[in-house]
Amino acid sequence: MPTPVHARNHPTALFYGDSIVTGWRGTTEPRSRWTSRVSDRLGWREINLAVNGMGYFRRRGPRDGNGELSPSATDTTLLDAAIRLAPDVVVVCLAANDVQFMDEHGEQIAASVRRDLTRLRSELPGVPVVVTTYFPTADLPPRAARLHTWITAACTELDLTYVEDFRLAVNGSPALLCDDGVHPNDAGHAALADAVYPTLHGLGL
Repeated sequence: MPTPVHARNHPTALFYGDSIVTGWRGTTEPRSRWTSRVSDRLGWREINLAVNGMGYFRRRGPRDGNGELSPSATDTTLLDAAIRLAPDVVVVCLAANDVQFMDEHGEQIAASVRRDLTRLRSELPGVPVVVTTYFPTADLPPRAARLHTWITAACTELDLTYVEDFRLAVNGSPALLCDDGVHPNDAGHAALADAVYPTLHGLGL
C-alpha cells in the first residue's frame, strides 16, 4: 500500500530587500540564493520582493532622467506591496546600499528605517518580522556601524527579531564571495541560509 501523505500548510514567507535577497551577481541559479534555500528547507512558499541596489533610502523613488531608480525617503511602493500581500512571515535584509548616503541624508535614512519596520510591525499584526543586515565584512566602518546601530535599536524598541549571525556569516571570506568581493557566491548564500535558519525554524510556522 502507498505511504499515507500527511498534508500540511505551506506558510508564505516574504523576503524584502536588495541584491542579497535577489541573489544578483553571485549565484549560479535562483534557487541557490539563501532565501530559496531556507524556504525549500522549511517547506515555505517564497515571495522575493527585492530590488538590486535598494536600501531604506537608496533606489526607493521613481526613475530619473537616466532611467535609474532615485533615492527617496517618502516612496513606499514596495513596502505597501509587502503589506498588501499579507504573508505569514517577513524577513528584511536592507542596509548596505544606504551607507554612501549617510553623511548627507542620515536623518532621512534613520526615519526611513523606523517607518519601514514600524509599518511592518503595526500593519501585519501577529506576523513575525525578522530583520537582518548584510555587509561584506563583519568589521564595520563608522557610517555602516552607525546605520547598523539604528536598525538594531529599532528592532529592540519594536520587539522585532534581529539576526546578528547573518551579518557575521560571510565576513570577507574569499571562498564565500564572488569576484566583486561584495556579493556572496553559492557557498556564501549557503552560509547565510545556515545563519538565519535556526531563527526561522524556531518560529514554528
